Amino acid sequence: MAFKDTVKTAIFFCLNAISTFLPRHRSAVLLYHSIDDNDVYLTVKPEIFEKQAQYLKENDYRVISLKELAGIIRTKKEIQPKTVVLTFDDGFLSHYEKVFPILKKYNFPATFFVSTGLVGGSMNNSQGLPQSTMTWEQIKEMSQSPLIDIEPHGVSHKDFSKIPLLEAEREIIESKNEIEQRLNKKCFSFAFPRGGCNQDLAGLVKRRGFETAVTIKKGLVKTGDDIFMLKRNTVDSSCDNNIQFLARLNWSVVLFDRLTSPLKF
Repeated sequence: MAFKDTVKTAIFFCLNAISTFLPRHRSAVLLYHSIDDNDVYLTVKPEIFEKQAQYLKENDYRVISLKELAGIIRTKKEIQPKTVVLTFDDGFLSHYEKVFPILKKYNFPATFFVSTGLVGGSMNNSQGLPQSTMTWEQIKEMSQSPLIDIEPHGVSHKDFSKIPLLEAEREIIESKNEIEQRLNKKCFSFAFPRGGCNQDLAGLVKRRGFETAVTIKKGLVKTGDDIFMLKRNTVDSSCDNNIQFLARLNWSVVLFDRLTSPLKF
């Protein structure tokens, strides 16, 4: 595994260099899951996450809110180079305990997508092990910060592409209503649980009054993209160095997939 990671890092080093010659008026929307001290693949350790925040600050990245990015796309303005949006899925307790203090330290805005039916309990991580989730009191405290936006991620975290459309619509409506009532706000964005999305589901989200929705499809966001199918680049435990992290901020993750998919790397 260590050898494989070394090879991947070397490939990303080359792809990062190539990416500097590709179109730059794009935004990277980063997707995080748990920020905690465990060895789960989709978990980023707190000290690594802070190093990533420091990297963004020191290298003059423009960290904006998802709402601001949606406004840029909607008004057909050009996205500035080195624009980044931070998003966090699932509502893990670590978002309150570990992420929130770091965001305040660096003055970075972020959107947290919460599965409302799992608040104050636990959710299985990518290895099927339960991890604690935030309480409504913690979510409300975070939402009172001008940096933080809380948005729905369904009720039960089911893959919408594998359930009837009516059930998916019910989850969209119920999660939206509960967040709006508990936090006294209007929801504007939706994250499809487990990345399960298609045009029918995007249409449901649009009809229910949302302004945008995000997926887990890799890539950079540009003006003209479907605002209800926005791409996000997942940051995982392999991003423990600047080369791998930088690859999520540019074209490298897409290039890597195209390069290695025939090899099943």
